Amino acid sequence: MGQEKSIYQKIIGATALFGGVQVINMLCSLMRNKVIAVLLGAEGVGVIGLFNGAIEMVSSLTGMGLRQSSVRDVSASKTAEAFKRIVAIVRKLSLLVGLLGSMVFIGAAPLLSRFTFGSEEYLWGFVILSASLLFNALSSGEQAILQGSGRLKIFARSTVAGSVASLLVSIPLYYIWRMAGIVPSLLLASFFTFLFNYIASRKSKVQSQKISAKEAIKEGTPMLKLGIYMTISGFMTTLLNYIFIAWLNRYSSTAEVGYYQAGFTLVTRYVGLIFAAMATEYYPRLSSVQNDNKAVSLQVSRQIESSLLMLLPIIALFLIFQEWIITLLYASQFAVVTDYAGWAMPGVLFKAISWSLGFILLAKGEGKLFLITELISDVTSLAINVFLYHYWGLEGLGLAYTINFAIYTTYMWIICKRRYGFAPEKALYLILLITFVIIYLQAIVINGEISKYIIPSLLAFVAILFSLITLRKRLINK
Repeated sequence: MGQEKSIYQKIIGATALFGGVQVINMLCSLMRNKVIAVLLGAEGVGVIGLFNGAIEMVSSLTGMGLRQSSVRDVSASKTAEAFKRIVAIVRKLSLLVGLLGSMVFIGAAPLLSRFTFGSEEYLWGFVILSASLLFNALSSGEQAILQGSGRLKIFARSTVAGSVASLLVSIPLYYIWRMAGIVPSLLLASFFTFLFNYIASRKSKVQSQKISAKEAIKEGTPMLKLGIYMTISGFMTTLLNYIFIAWLNRYSSTAEVGYYQAGFTLVTRYVGLIFAAMATEYYPRLSSVQNDNKAVSLQVSRQIESSLLMLLPIIALFLIFQEWIITLLYASQFAVVTDYAGWAMPGVLFKAISWSLGFILLAKGEGKLFLITELISDVTSLAINVFLYHYWGLEGLGLAYTINFAIYTTYMWIICKRRYGFAPEKALYLILLITFVIIYLQAIVINGEISKYIIPSLLAFVAILFSLITLRKRLINK
């Protein structure tokens, strides 16, 4: 019982901790964007976006997914010596991919400047920012070590410190140098992120061994392979989403693309903050028991249950206040986005289940299978989106989101059950039933215009009460 209770404590504690980190990072980003908009105007915002886009593109290609894949190996280390060895491999590989990214960025600087800005005016800007790729790679390595070794509070503090320091340094640079302050500001932001992660890692006394580049590459090959599969998966998701919005733009209108993107951002990015917060603790916890299928089942079952209980009141309240939320975040003309969000948001429940199951594949190093399942989901999503939009417009796209994740959840459940013996606890089935009944009943009532506030509010009250009572029971009574 004590072990079960501790699992809930870890899940909820880590979600609260990194949820707070995500909020602080978002506030820092909003403040920085506000300063840039006031001091540099739309041109400055555009230039920064183009620089960041180029950095992210090259980093994703040369980084080989090391940030995500290395967490698994760090957390799976069973002895002190094995841990030191993995830390040494991660740090050496991070240095190598960082140097590779920097060299590629320098070599491509003339092309990037011409392609991005139409001239070589920003060539030296790209050359200087090549150092950012090195700092980002080194920082990612230290973050993976802190995350994988369970040093979550230290990791959280270093992340917040890096965000705040970057904000405080960038404001004077923009104020004094205006457009000329963009490149040094971006460079210093990446440097301070690395600096605070480096300090945190050293303060927490993470030790490593001496290792050559040749040894690191040889021993880290499985890590790199998994990372490459994850990188390809992310790229294909982005590509197929781009293909869909390009089709939507031609089939309908640019305004319709804007409404879809607004709704998609609401459902994925903002709710995604919760998933990102949970993943910080969940991934290394699952990786540490990867070879014990019974323990894996317990961890995944608890994760699904906790995720549903935490998301239940959020989704219930969103469905009631979605018009106000959309108007607040965008504008009154975006009220039509409720046609999409009203059906897509309940689909987040399916996403919570499939997301929890997907980490089984990553924890076990099944990169190829992970890529295949993600590709099936992406292709299915594209097909369902096109089909349902043709008949029901934005509302059809909201339904498509839910249907796609329902299909994805179904085959992920079957794969995990047959391949890894996934056997959830019986208590989970009751949580699933109650959660889905509340949310989909509420969605039908609101979207079918049966009742706008009275019945949905009663259901939201039941959702909040059920979530609080159940979580309290899990934390205290067990």
